[in-house]
Amino acid sequence: MRGEILASISPSREEVRAMKAFAAKVAEELSEALQARGFEAEVEIHGSAARDTWISERKDIDMFIVLDRAHGRKILHEVLEAVKAFVGDGWVEAYAEHPYIRARMDGYDVEFVPCFRVEKGKPMLSATDRTPLHTRYLSTNLKPEQRDEVRLLKKFVVGTGVYGAEMRTEGFSGYLCELLILHYGSFERLVEAAAGWRETPVIQLKEAKPPEELRKLFKEPLIVVDPVDADRNAASAVSETSLWTFVAAARSFVVKPGEAFFFPNDEPVDREALLRSLGGERDILFLVVDDPSPDVPDTLWGQLHKAEKALARHLRDRGFQVTRSVSWSDERRRHIICFELESAVIPWTVKQLGPPVWLTEDSGRFLEAHLASGDVVSGPAVEGSRWWVVTRRRYNDAKKMLGEAIVDGGVDEGVPRRLGDKIASGGRVLLNGEVAGCLEGDFPAFLQRFLKGRPEWLE
Repeated sequence: MRGEILASISPSREEVRAMKAFAAKVAEELSEALQARGFEAEVEIHGSAARDTWISERKDIDMFIVLDRAHGRKILHEVLEAVKAFVGDGWVEAYAEHPYIRARMDGYDVEFVPCFRVEKGKPMLSATDRTPLHTRYLSTNLKPEQRDEVRLLKKFVVGTGVYGAEMRTEGFSGYLCELLILHYGSFERLVEAAAGWRETPVIQLKEAKPPEELRKLFKEPLIVVDPVDADRNAASAVSETSLWTFVAAARSFVVKPGEAFFFPNDEPVDREALLRSLGGERDILFLVVDDPSPDVPDTLWGQLHKAEKALARHLRDRGFQVTRSVSWSDERRRHIICFELESAVIPWTVKQLGPPVWLTEDSGRFLEAHLASGDVVSGPAVEGSRWWVVTRRRYNDAKKMLGEAIVDGGVDEGVPRRLGDKIASGGRVLLNGEVAGCLEGDFPAFLQRFLKGRPEWLE
């Protein structure tokens, strides 16, 4: 199995030659374009393309524009304007700590990232300044035979849904995969170790500090100390869900290896069957936001995650049982937040227990709040040692309640203002089969996976 997987994901000699030739050509032409505009910069290739750890289906090139630190951060936007002119149409501006450009060129996904040259004894001016140091460290320490181990790990985290450090996934970056292989030596040894990971695993390629000290320094669920910067956690992007999904998948793989971990077999989507599955034993509430000018992906996904949590909390606070929620976006014109509810319609009345009668002051406040309330259906009265009251809900219909909550974009409930403005102008709430008109692009496959819930590798 291992050999077959590697054969399918390892780039051929021709692919490697073509990528190197393309990257060298773009780097040379960009250098000339920058020089013509008066910028002194070196264009360097970094990331998996430079370290030969890329998998053939993901043709990514990280092109770094290395600037003299004397210019200061003000030059970054000027350089990116020059890059936009060089690329022409089709670029997308994205953000990490500072902006960079993404573009699709001749079948390759190219990122143009400005950074500053690191000088010994001086602090870095931006987070991306480390990347050339990462390349030098791995070029020196990662053995040639370990490149295939990295490819296996990357395909494993892709297949289990936890690849990518961006806000959309909050998972394992390519650099993190390389460090894990460097530490454990091989893919098999890594998954065997990960199967036994306990709370907050700590990994150091250079043993420097006690694990407990590092757990106090870094608050993330997985700690992998960056070997080129001991004050940085190279796994800081990994969320709790991504970490423990990886551990669960590793544990299952150790027991029963299979290709499903690398190549999940998504079932074809039967649109009509998908619609019939909505609204049976559970209800799915959808907040659909049409957005012709979305923010850059990392900003957008940060806002979507906050909005999802805020609105799920708003639903729960009003008595609706939200079993799960998830966000989707095509990052171009539409975002959809899905809430799985035990029921979209709940009883009009609800019983609330008050304080024990022997708590005099609390009892007084409880009675004061309910004796004259028009929402009380019955009570207050005593049952056992406690007061109780049955009150009338303001809403018993989740769709109606959420629809009114987004009139102002949901900002009062905790939705970020920028996304809230778009929800207020282009948002609508749909229930179950009403989402039929939105079943396009990759959303139907996403929704089918969400409804199924169980990953393909879990057998």
